[in-house]
Amino acid sequence: MRSSVRRVSTGSLALVLAVGGVLLPAVELPLPEAAAVSPELGEVRLTGIDTAARRDPSALREAEGHGEHHARTRAEAGAASAPGRLAALSRRTETLEFLVAGVTWDAGSQEEVTEVALRVREGHEWGAWQSVGVENIGTDGGGVTDGRAGTEPFLSTGADAVQARVRTVSGRPPSGLRVDVVDPGATTADANVGLSARPPGSASAATGDEIRPSLVPRSGWGADESLSSSWPELSGRLDAMFVHHTAGTNSYSRSQSAALVRGIYAYHTRSRGWPDIGYQFLVDRYGTVFAGRKNASRDNPIGAQAGGFNTGTIGISGMGSFGTAGPTASMLRSMKRVLAWKAYRYHVPPTGSVTLPNGGSSGSNTRSSPGDRVRVPRIVGHRSTHWTACPGERLQSKLPAIRRSVAEMVEAATRRHGSATFTTGPVTPHRPTAGQAPIQWGARSWYSWDPVPGAVRYQVLEHYAGYQSRMPSSRYWRRVITVSGTTANLYTAEGLSVEYAVRGIDRDGRPGPIERLVRTTRPVPDRSVIRTGVWAEVRNDAYYRDRAWSTVHAESRLVVKDVERIAEIRVMTATAPGRGRVAVYVGSHRVGIIDTDAANDPKRVLTVRLDQPRSGRVTLRTLDEQRVRVSAVAFARW
Repeated sequence: MRSSVRRVSTGSLALVLAVGGVLLPAVELPLPEAAAVSPELGEVRLTGIDTAARRDPSALREAEGHGEHHARTRAEAGAASAPGRLAALSRRTETLEFLVAGVTWDAGSQEEVTEVALRVREGHEWGAWQSVGVENIGTDGGGVTDGRAGTEPFLSTGADAVQARVRTVSGRPPSGLRVDVVDPGATTADANVGLSARPPGSASAATGDEIRPSLVPRSGWGADESLSSSWPELSGRLDAMFVHHTAGTNSYSRSQSAALVRGIYAYHTRSRGWPDIGYQFLVDRYGTVFAGRKNASRDNPIGAQAGGFNTGTIGISGMGSFGTAGPTASMLRSMKRVLAWKAYRYHVPPTGSVTLPNGGSSGSNTRSSPGDRVRVPRIVGHRSTHWTACPGERLQSKLPAIRRSVAEMVEAATRRHGSATFTTGPVTPHRPTAGQAPIQWGARSWYSWDPVPGAVRYQVLEHYAGYQSRMPSSRYWRRVITVSGTTANLYTAEGLSVEYAVRGIDRDGRPGPIERLVRTTRPVPDRSVIRTGVWAEVRNDAYYRDRAWSTVHAESRLVVKDVERIAEIRVMTATAPGRGRVAVYVGSHRVGIIDTDAANDPKRVLTVRLDQPRSGRVTLRTLDEQRVRVSAVAFARW
């Protein structure tokens, strides 16, 4: 690796000192603490087919790994994109010394990539072409959508040159195509990565952590936290667990494992543009388990391991390529321990199956289409849902036995410790006021709940959608704020429907059950309301938003297009004796009439309840030649 790598000369050493012929006692020095290591990245631009490289007889040799499986399975499915046409071929290009590489391109490119292959130079020798699986662009369920498209990470034992080959359906390279290489740096602490202690259990009930395997925490593998950014999305429940592998070498040394994890982290954050490493856990060939995504050991943060199916799942990646070589017994043993721990803690039947919705985009490389529902095993190989060979033939074939072993481990844990429960009880929210739900009329509102024994703080969660979009399911949540008390002042933007929830957090950071705090909706913004007919804007600080739309003409209309799933329509009006009536429609169906002929009230809320939830164009049509004043329109979903 590069000469600038930081190396710390601390270690676990037994020092024997001789002074004047006297043997002094041995002194045990502590293991070095891993320091955050900043990576160095390089890139090789791919603009097309290099003529000289194409003349090399080995340039188009079949790649080992993903490519053959990808082409075969797509052809079997009748996909027109198998195997694709050569779009880019680089020269053999010297780079900085690297442990991790990958190929990336602009996420907005319309070119469909069907194969990516790399070969690298290690120890002055060029290896064979190896196919590298194409991964998703980002996360589903409202998570990460920015970043670059690309491949899974490719591991080496230390390479200094690379050649890349890319095929696409059209034979044209995607825009922004390049090879990214990562030197993750190294320290002497890499040879002695530290393992985190298991969280304490409960004297009265099982927490689910009783069988948690030893983990190398992020600080233990030297994560540079300046590379990561906010990624607040999490799963409300755990439905399935994906098994993955990387690509490239299986021959790395034990002391290289931490650096490889740092390299994958840098590739995901710097090259792909993700907020964090995509996998929740990684397992090396020696059986060491590395904590990936932040908070993955305490919670179920959404990752980017299975685009379209990230919500409600986690990913455990075996560090290596298992198309022809099998995973080690140590790796399999540790993978089972991770799977059993999570299955026990979250009551996931290891040998069962589950239906997962495809929540991804068209760029997620899934076998199904966005919106489809697919039935998969609870412990599932990546290839079951995506066009990829991952986790490799030799690891995929182990999955039936893995499921049986994990089931036995969960049964044994249940017999010994009982069924796993939360360490804090459910939160009891206080009933919202009429001004908070089903419509939150103010931009901010205070919500509160009762304290829960065992909770040292509380986490408020949300999921939301604009008035023209469907609400996410309760499988998906986003962290809003963590508070030490039992109140939270929450902001909701105009036009949004939001479900807020709250859960207790114990002193070890473990969350309790998610309980709904409120379901509420804000009025749509002024710009979303189309006015036809004759309307005038009247300014008065007595009105909601300090103004109202006013008319004295029949057949004047206020229209909001494409509203999704309306349960109630609430209209903020200024009522007074002699005021007019308004008919309310969803599409062509009249759902009610509101009458503003009532006692003087500048902020009267009139409600139309629908017989069933409806979607479509909402129209408010005045019926009389009498004054009507409207300040706001809101649509409750619940």
